[in-house]
Amino acid sequence: MSLRRRSIRALLVALIAFCGISIAAGVAEAQVPANIESELVKMGHIVDPPCTAKLYRPMMPANDINSDQTPLYPGITILRDVSFGPNPRDVVDIFSADKDTGSRPVLIYVPGGVGNKIELQDKEANAFYDNIARWATKNGMVGVNMERHSSPTWDDGAKDISAMLQWVEANISKYHGNPDRIFIWAHSAGNMPLGTYIGHPELYGPKGVGVKGVIFMSAAAFDIAPLRPPPIGGSNPLSILADAGKTCGVTGGAFSAAGVLPGRAAGEPGGPELGPPPGGPRPGGGPGGPAVDPAIQLSRSSLPELEKTSVKIMLANGTLDIGADPTVDGGLMPFNRLLHDELCKDGPERCPTLLLAKGESHMSIVFSIDTPDTSVSGPILTWMKGIK
Repeated sequence: MSLRRRSIRALLVALIAFCGISIAAGVAEAQVPANIESELVKMGHIVDPPCTAKLYRPMMPANDINSDQTPLYPGITILRDVSFGPNPRDVVDIFSADKDTGSRPVLIYVPGGVGNKIELQDKEANAFYDNIARWATKNGMVGVNMERHSSPTWDDGAKDISAMLQWVEANISKYHGNPDRIFIWAHSAGNMPLGTYIGHPELYGPKGVGVKGVIFMSAAAFDIAPLRPPPIGGSNPLSILADAGKTCGVTGGAFSAAGVLPGRAAGEPGGPELGPPPGGPRPGGGPGGPAVDPAIQLSRSSLPELEKTSVKIMLANGTLDIGADPTVDGGLMPFNRLLHDELCKDGPERCPTLLLAKGESHMSIVFSIDTPDTSVSGPILTWMKGIK
């Protein structure tokens, strides 16, 4: 390639990178409420579910999973813990509209942390992640929240994603969902099994990848070797959890289980964890896993498939997110910048959309969904509607 052609290509990549941020950010019309943003700033760039839940819970409906009101959310039918596999935590919650159903797009949410589809640090946290499926239903979709569980091998979590997607494809029409128009959204540690799934066609079902678009949000860095983003938290990944609960006085912070649902046994959805004690590696893809030989990591990389997939990709994070530095790229997480720029090298059609949510933290970026803070949900809805 001539010097002139290389220069033009470099300029094009830079322009695409700029547009990727400006387009996604430009859709957002709302901002994080100032009083909430100031509290998020106090928390810092950490993972703090309980204190973030206390900020956003007042914006949620009065009822949540602990309420006995029927219907829980007017106009929405909810099926809880619908099984798609042999593990007790191979389940989904399905949210569908009572009226004007038709054949709706489907939004699947893959949670982070240890994989709970209902957050369990305290009772305020129990309102999440119903908010995401509820928001999907209000906006003309069928919402599906997936529970995850510990994955003993590098691809077991991805196999669970595959089994769940195949179940959704076969059954979602019963709930007025369109199996040919599915979007999937992962947060934090949920990106690791989802990134592995999207990057490995041998894990797909008979109908192929099964999704139109994928949102990798606040991503725990899944394998995109030979690209190597810097580790979040440096040499101590658990440092991003250390101060959770500090600003609101929740003992145990991110490891608190004060919000465990009544009557749930250990290992069941909503029940206590069957994992190592607080302070140790978290099951289900959280920080603290063993190092992988570089050659093995390269053989497992999702990058080759991401470079040619037809699935549309959004990479999202908040400016207060873990690993985000406001003095570098305005707070874009290094993983998102690295993957975005690499995929853009193959042309505009391969270039992911970037969403950089100003003032949002690692947890507020998902807790804000279905609240007056539409700085995240607005751009995501517009992006999905634009995908054919």
